[in-house]
Amino acid sequence: MKKQFFMTLLVVVGTVLYAPVSAQSLTVSAVEQSIKKDGKYAILVSNARYFQAAVRTGEGLKAKHSTVDFEVVLIGPVVKDLATDESLQSTIEASEKLGIRLVVCEAAMNHLKLKHTDFHSSIAFTPDGFVYLFGLEESGFKTITL
Repeated sequence: MKKQFFMTLLVVVGTVLYAPVSAQSLTVSAVEQSIKKDGKYAILVSNARYFQAAVRTGEGLKAKHSTVDFEVVLIGPVVKDLATDESLQSTIEASEKLGIRLVVCEAAMNHLKLKHTDFHSSIAFTPDGFVYLFGLEESGFKTITL
């Protein structure tokens, strides 16, 4: 009798607490279509390859929705590359034409002994790249770090 009671109780509790589990139901294209026309996105990067990839990502988003806000925050070694590597000039100029904001960390500049005049005129500056990124997040930007 006790055995039947516990079995019945187990079935009832199992039925009540049952929650179906499902795998990811969105397709890749559905996820990509979820980008908002007025979305705000930022990427924090520290090397030249990631800088170029970030700008290409911004270019793709801006091609679909020109009103998207897109920023690339630059810290670490890429700061020197931006000032000295001529091969990055075309990427910087493309960013300017697309409306992608580039923001360089002045703490990195100071560490690397660089001045504002070492950079392209379209580049903006912030005292601290990490604090700036936190500010973007507080302002509603979705951010990632590479």
